[in-house]
Amino acid sequence: GRTIKVAPRYQQFRAVREAIHRLKTGKTRNVGREFDRRGGIVWHTQGSGKSLSMVFLIRKMRSDPQLRPFKIIVVTGRRDLQKQLGNTAKLTEERLNVVKPRKEGLRTVPSAEVLQETLKRDGKDLVFAMIQKYRGATDADEAGEAGAGEDVVDSKDGTFPLLNESESILVLVDEAHRSHTTTLHANLRAALPNCVLIGFTGTPIIMAGKKPTHDIFGEFIDRYTIRQSEEDGSTLPILYEGRTTRAGVKGGGQLDQVFEDMLQDYTPEQLEAIKAKYGTKSNVLESTGMIGAKSRDMFRHYVANILPNGFKAQVVAVSRRAASRYYDGFEVARRELVAELEALDPLVVHLAPQELEKRDQQTRFLVRAHRFLDTIRQLEFAPIISGAQNDDPALAPWTDQAKNDVRIERFKKPLLHAAPDKCDPLSILIVKSMLLTGFDAPVAQVMYLDRAIREAELLQAIARVNRTAGERKRAGFVVDYYGVAQHLKDALDAYNSEDIDGALQSLQDEIPKLRDRHQRVKDLFAQNGINSFEDDEACVRILRDDRLRAEFQVKLKQFLATLDVVLPRPEALPFVADAKKLAFIQARARNRYDRDVLRLVGKEVGEKVRQLIDDHIEAHGIDPKIPPISLTDAKFAAHVDAERSPRAKASEMEHALRYHISKHFDEDEEHYEKLSERLESILREFGEQWDALVEALRALVEEARKGRTESVVGLDPATHMPFFNAVKAAALYGEPLTDVQQAGLVSWTIELVSHLQRELPLADFWTTPEKQRVLRNWIVEFLDGKNDTGKEIVPLKGQGAAADRLIEVARANRHRFGAL
Repeated sequence: GRTIKVAPRYQQFRAVREAIHRLKTGKTRNVGREFDRRGGIVWHTQGSGKSLSMVFLIRKMRSDPQLRPFKIIVVTGRRDLQKQLGNTAKLTEERLNVVKPRKEGLRTVPSAEVLQETLKRDGKDLVFAMIQKYRGATDADEAGEAGAGEDVVDSKDGTFPLLNESESILVLVDEAHRSHTTTLHANLRAALPNCVLIGFTGTPIIMAGKKPTHDIFGEFIDRYTIRQSEEDGSTLPILYEGRTTRAGVKGGGQLDQVFEDMLQDYTPEQLEAIKAKYGTKSNVLESTGMIGAKSRDMFRHYVANILPNGFKAQVVAVSRRAASRYYDGFEVARRELVAELEALDPLVVHLAPQELEKRDQQTRFLVRAHRFLDTIRQLEFAPIISGAQNDDPALAPWTDQAKNDVRIERFKKPLLHAAPDKCDPLSILIVKSMLLTGFDAPVAQVMYLDRAIREAELLQAIARVNRTAGERKRAGFVVDYYGVAQHLKDALDAYNSEDIDGALQSLQDEIPKLRDRHQRVKDLFAQNGINSFEDDEACVRILRDDRLRAEFQVKLKQFLATLDVVLPRPEALPFVADAKKLAFIQARARNRYDRDVLRLVGKEVGEKVRQLIDDHIEAHGIDPKIPPISLTDAKFAAHVDAERSPRAKASEMEHALRYHISKHFDEDEEHYEKLSERLESILREFGEQWDALVEALRALVEEARKGRTESVVGLDPATHMPFFNAVKAAALYGEPLTDVQQAGLVSWTIELVSHLQRELPLADFWTTPEKQRVLRNWIVEFLDGKNDTGKEIVPLKGQGAAADRLIEVARANRHRFGAL
């Protein structure tokens, strides 16, 4: 009765298993049906590994005796998709037969003829062919964007002859949600009448087109919906935000701040009036004034929301000309912002965080952007568009395919990276129709829409920003400057509601989520008797409980992550103060109870929030960029004295001692066991007598800082005594030692340590198992040596375990031997 979620990779295996089942059980043709129904449709939402499902299917078929002989043909409609699929298909470890024109002497054999030859040939080929192309364009401009000039498999008279009647042919059609009813597909079915046809798509099948889609491919083999993909973490949620022009067209006007989709309740007549006023016509959208205003707003939105975490952006323009003008607009916007940042008063730049929050929104934006001034200076932008005959010369710099390929690879690199050769300042790509399908760049987090975009193209486009890319990328963003939202409901009504659930979520919906996650953190403390974060010591004290501290860490992480998504929207401001306090409490609890966990406070969340809380924590004397202070640090006493209450001072010292003992226990087990017993005795003796407990713990801290001081005559306390005690325990001597036993142990310890001082400093000793094995064998022989009574130093049965223990003591003390 339970519902068990399937992880993404197992979802793919399930699809493969079902496809294999259909291949094995299907019949050539079913009477009365036009098409073979052995195939089906695999829908795995964009970003969830659709091409990997194809690879798994091919590899599984090659391992199955029944299916191994199949010829497999992978159908794509665009060169970029074929290149992407081809790169993934290399994982099949098969030779890829990519159909291209062939040179024969002075004659070039067209792709269509080459493909016909390939399809006629029997054998288990893996063939990649361009059999369709995107024909959604209505003018030359759009045709160029959609892939004009690509080879299409078609014969001179528009039909294909019968080429191969084999039943052992599998055709995998990519992007099966579109162009599947054209004559190209009819040609394919006529040429391969008995093939098995499986359609793969990353987009839900439009309900209005469900019948023809299912007629060709069959029923669904597997569906992996948008919501399932997000819940599994294989893709990210996409948050929608609408922005529009406030003034008329002249001069470009200003741009509103974030707002709800204000057009949803308007009549068609009112919408037309709004369109006229706000300039949603193509010629207005191409105007330099309008593009200049939008470029400035987009760029500042990018700097405030996306740049801090190191991600990149795409802009979808209304035309190729508009894409070119957006490049100019971004260049101007960058120069303007750099000039403003350079002109900022240094006193304003270095305002304390609490003072900065009192300033206006524009000042806060500039001060936070100033931290990235060097990066902003270097940012680059590039239109990615195709060329056409009689192009405007202004488009020429952006239509060279080879240069565009280089720009695309540059864009895919991180914006920020410690290694200069692994990052690239090309931060914004501007497109018209290119790169909206099959383009996989996890570094892209936001898409700015400035043209009409609907149904399948809309779902394809927005999925460019749903790829995962580390913990700081919590969501993808779609920022609408055109008014796509007014068409959104109509566009998505064409789909099954279950299929598109979660496709786009309003950024405004994050506000209640932020409020809820903030309340969950507050409730955690309230349930433990604390209703205010002002008494941070009381908050830290209840986090002593490991379970509660772990729960707090998870809830705080969720709260801060959502806050980072919402910032810098003004709705986030009421939560900033508590975010700072809670992060400070987290830092203090970490320094007191989790000293071995050297994570940065807020590392899991974005830079926007981390900068806020780091500034706040540093102002309170904790540097989140360095590990917690050690008991042996010269500043430890001052660190303890900075605590306001004796109880807090005692707690700091208690947990510093526990960490110190735990960290060094293996170096000298006997010494640190005694130190631990002393600590527990002091805590029991003084209980809640905080002043007396503080003084007793101060004395124990000083003792622990000095380390072992007592020693047997002739032995160094730090270097020899850990081995002396380890050999004594293994030798099974009673207490007290006789003079003969002690003299023997001293002699053996000196000999053992002398040997270690020769062996341990050898290069790569602790990374070379053979060197460690040789040392262990020597120790076993050493422990087997005879003492003055004629018996072994350590009994035979215990020699192996004793040697292992001595190796571990040596490892823990390797810093004393100059070993790495």
